[in-house]
Amino acid sequence: MTDTISFSEEQGIATLIFDNPSRRNALGAVELDAIERALGALSPETRVLVVTSSDDRIFCAGADLTQILDGALNGDRFQSVTNQIAALPIPTIAVLTGNVFGGGAELALSCDFRLAREGIVLRIPAAAIGLCYPVEGIERLTRRLGPTLTRRLLVAAETFTAEEMLPLKMVDAVHPGDTLREAAGDYAQSLLALAPMAVASMLEIIRQLEAGNLDRDHARTLAEACSDSEDVQEGITAQREKRAPRFKNQ
Repeated sequence: MTDTISFSEEQGIATLIFDNPSRRNALGAVELDAIERALGALSPETRVLVVTSSDDRIFCAGADLTQILDGALNGDRFQSVTNQIAALPIPTIAVLTGNVFGGGAELALSCDFRLAREGIVLRIPAAAIGLCYPVEGIERLTRRLGPTLTRRLLVAAETFTAEEMLPLKMVDAVHPGDTLREAAGDYAQSLLALAPMAVASMLEIIRQLEAGNLDRDHARTLAEACSDSEDVQEGITAQREKRAPRFKNQ
């Protein structure tokens, strides 16, 4: 990929790693291009994407403000990448190894699940530096967190610790630093063990409901396809036989 972004796929799990801690993993044009290439190259066999950092101090500081100020990058470019992550047909997990700032928070909230390290903080300081956060980003944060919490995050520019984020449902779990990556790997494996057709179908329906644009006919078609699949027969048979199912996505 690049010196600042790495990407790998192994046994159904893809991993995207930010690796530029000296710049707080800020994402410039080169990094965003690399992420887009990785997303576009996802193998059909990949069923889970993990987004994380190589560093325990920082997850991501969002878009590179230096490039935004000099015109080399704009908010729409960053938004396009977070939109692509949010639209992936597979579950995505943000593993927050370190602090989360600015657009890094939206990137994390573009993922389906978030696991955080104890003691980290999250803040979007747009109001503190005179920026209005991009409209699509405000929309996503409001859908995911609700308007009251979004006001605290954007309008008041509050800082939240991992321990505060958990009861607010900003993250799904908080782990000690020495077990976070292992816990994330276990969670990815648990998703990998589920029926891929059912997971993808319900994920699509949930996202449509979240966006307020549910296509009921399409949702019924998805549900019926799952009910008629070989996988549901395998799942029921495996449960009766008290063994792990062998799903084929058929």
